[in-house]
Amino acid sequence: MYGCDFGAKAEPLVTVIPTAQKTGNSEFRTNALVRRVLHEDGKATGVLYVDTRTGQEFIQEADVVVLGAFTFSNNRLLLLSDIGEPYDPETRKGVIGRNFTGQFNTSFLGARGFFEDKKFNYYMGAGGLGGALSDYDADHFDHTDLDFIHGGGIELRQYGDGAIKNNFVPKDTPSWGEEFKEKSLHYAYRSLIVWYSAAVMPWWHNYLSLDPTYKDEYGDPLIRVTNKLTEQDKNIAQFGIDRCTEIMEAMGADIVEPDSLPDQFDHTYTGMHYIGGVVMGEDPETSAVNNYSQMWEMENLFVVGGSSLPHFSSHHPTPTIGALAYRAAEGVEKFLEDGGLLVEAKKETAKA
Repeated sequence: MYGCDFGAKAEPLVTVIPTAQKTGNSEFRTNALVRRVLHEDGKATGVLYVDTRTGQEFIQEADVVVLGAFTFSNNRLLLLSDIGEPYDPETRKGVIGRNFTGQFNTSFLGARGFFEDKKFNYYMGAGGLGGALSDYDADHFDHTDLDFIHGGGIELRQYGDGAIKNNFVPKDTPSWGEEFKEKSLHYAYRSLIVWYSAAVMPWWHNYLSLDPTYKDEYGDPLIRVTNKLTEQDKNIAQFGIDRCTEIMEAMGADIVEPDSLPDQFDHTYTGMHYIGGVVMGEDPETSAVNNYSQMWEMENLFVVGGSSLPHFSSHHPTPTIGALAYRAAEGVEKFLEDGGLLVEAKKETAKA
């Protein structure tokens, strides 16, 4: 997303992959879709993958397997591979799929303002440029008369949104025709949005599982999300909408349009931050990986990514996920050196 032809952005294509290639110890296989983690006698033995161009299947043996996919894919691969006990919401037992949460349709709500006499350049600077304030985060504000816990960060960002598709207009504007064209051009540089990035709690009734009906082109079940918004979710989101509305009014917007609070989870994946399902912890009964992202159940299998986060704080998870990746790399090295990493982690847990 928003790649750079000159290699000026610090993304894996520019940093991690070239660095790995220089070692001479890496190989990259594109168009390879992993369908299973293969295992025997409690140890991962490799992966089964398919070349999506030819449909041919391959087995890649390995001493250590690292899953570094997105939350949905990490969970799906473990469930398809029969690794770990799937979470059961009826008994609340099991770990794989448990604690699904993240920032989705109640976490990026706020207010948009339209200005007549002020213009803003959305296309100046980096795609993630913006500002944030933490006055309404965590316990930085008085919760005495509020009906929720936790808080969130307020953000104003610009992502270099493409023209025409993202020319926002006031809600009463027709979606086509002369008036739409006129206002689309007029407000192209005259609107801003401020939103509340709210913390999201994990709930026992929200989880990931394999879909009993829908399958992919290879006949494997798709991942299914079961998620229900609670009063906590809605109350904290409404609080954020109200604060953002106040800020937009104070900025002098001529038209202020607060976001609407959804009745329920919108069942639509829109590229937000989804976490959980293979959560990190100290107890194998309630977590899937230790603090090296190493599976309690399978010591030579490491699962890295947002899937290990058991709770979503108010700010974005990318730096934390990056730090956990470094920690996992350290764990892989330790395991390959002496193979005693999991025993060591269990001893540390017992001491604690």
